[in-house]
Amino acid sequence: MASDHAAAPLLTGPQAGDILATALATTEIELESWTVDSVNARPGAETSVGYDVVAGGERIYLIASTVELTDEQRAAAKAVRLASDDGEVHVWRHPADPYLPGLADACIPETLAPRLSAATGRSITIESLDMMVMRPMRRAVLRVRTVAEDGRRTWYVKVVRPERAEAMLARHRMCDLAPLALDAGDGIVVVQEADGVPMTRALHRPDGSDPAQIDPQMLLAAMDRLPEEATALDARPPVPDRVSQYARMAIDEGLPKERVEALEHRIGAVLASAPSHPTVATHGDLHAANIYLDDAAAPSRIEAVIDLDTLGPGRRIDDCACMLAHMMVLPQLDAEGYRGVPPVAERLLQVFGERFGLEELRARVSANILSLVAGAEDDGVAAAWLGTAESVLEDSSGT
Repeated sequence: MASDHAAAPLLTGPQAGDILATALATTEIELESWTVDSVNARPGAETSVGYDVVAGGERIYLIASTVELTDEQRAAAKAVRLASDDGEVHVWRHPADPYLPGLADACIPETLAPRLSAATGRSITIESLDMMVMRPMRRAVLRVRTVAEDGRRTWYVKVVRPERAEAMLARHRMCDLAPLALDAGDGIVVVQEADGVPMTRALHRPDGSDPAQIDPQMLLAAMDRLPEEATALDARPPVPDRVSQYARMAIDEGLPKERVEALEHRIGAVLASAPSHPTVATHGDLHAANIYLDDAAAPSRIEAVIDLDTLGPGRRIDDCACMLAHMMVLPQLDAEGYRGVPPVAERLLQVFGERFGLEELRARVSANILSLVAGAEDDGVAAAWLGTAESVLEDSSGT
């Protein structure tokens, strides 16, 4: 099976049922029903699909992936290897994972609580544990509400490959806007809930009222507070540098080839003539959900910046473009709740554009939206986001 985004149609189509049934048959369990829950495809790497499955009278969660595994990894995850004319696929049952040895403990309150207690130095009881993000072999994020002798707290449990845990902890230690992060072993990093409220709450108004006013200079000042020592970390290519990969993914998802390629060409043409930018510390995935404000109604300062996994050297304009792209697609997720976001995004665009160059900023915003198009699971949303990516560039002709 192809180890790229082209494998997704096979792992999500009717043949997926045969793959799951064959894998389960190796343990004499009969497949009763299945539905696709999530698709995770990385440019140039594996494609993994998660399934809600009923088998043998039990509801379970299975992962099928085009990843190549060693015998040791296969045995550790109890993964079944299936080979056919289409290639090779591995199937295993969550919460086992061939690259995330800490995932099984992180998903079970009885095994997570001792790890939290050891990491925090408190006797902790878990009230609730919820999975928020699950990307097989890459990372998982769970929200855990706890009780200890000093009160109730919410923590975010991040499970990564063990060799990447120290880098995540180091990023939190070097950033004064980052919440407390602690090592719980085996790639489990626990992060205390940040003070304040996420910026998304300041933008979301389900009652139809206007969102909070977001001061662009406040955001730029927070970006400039990112630690200079982060420029010595490994660089991660920003989305615009990988726009051709995301274009291919969008086409593979069924988006109109001519429109996607035209958009890719226009983005590339603008960026090819763009000036160079100084290397600074960048967040790498900066958007409203990762910024915590002091108040949702009338914010005056930034309390915290979270999800620092991608902190490293880059261009400030790319953090701005990422933030704007995520804001511009919010109305397609909740038209009424985010109805007031476009004017806020436009103001940020103009201020950021004055600092970094409006035409280039629009191209980078469009590239980031295209990357979101490539990962959208809803065809209608993907089509709407493609239109947004196009309109960002079309507007540049009149500015």
